Amino acid sequence: MRGLSHRWRGRVGGGVVLAVLGYALALWLDFDPQPLPYAVWAVVVLTMTYLVIDTVDTPAAHWQHPVEPRPDRVDEVTSDLRILSSHQQADHPSDALAQRLVALARDRSPDLASEVQDELAGLSRIPPAAIDRILTRIEESRDRS
Repeated sequence: MRGLSHRWRGRVGGGVVLAVLGYALALWLDFDPQPLPYAVWAVVVLTMTYLVIDTVDTPAAHWQHPVEPRPDRVDEVTSDLRILSSHQQADHPSDALAQRLVALARDRSPDLASEVQDELAGLSRIPPAAIDRILTRIEESRDRS
């Protein structure tokens, strides 16, 4: 018991005294208690009692607000995705996709933007292969930068 704090020495000592008194009371009342099961029962009851006592003294928890997640575009429907899906589904697509592709190219290089604009001029519906080819060119220009 040398490593136990004063509080725990009191708890263990008090528990042993209560268990012995309970065992003596059970003998006196002719309950014929079995020593080993009684000892296990006493340890379980005392442990539960001390756990309840410890939780009563504990102050209420104060939750911290979680860290705000960084905004990324993976989980949300982006305007680019809306433009692309509306272009694919529309009977008469607008030129919003062409404008967006030109804007992406302009962010990389003004020369590339004019090439993309010339390529898309006069097209009402841009085929998926052309979209892929243009996006690949835009990405390649970014990799060269």
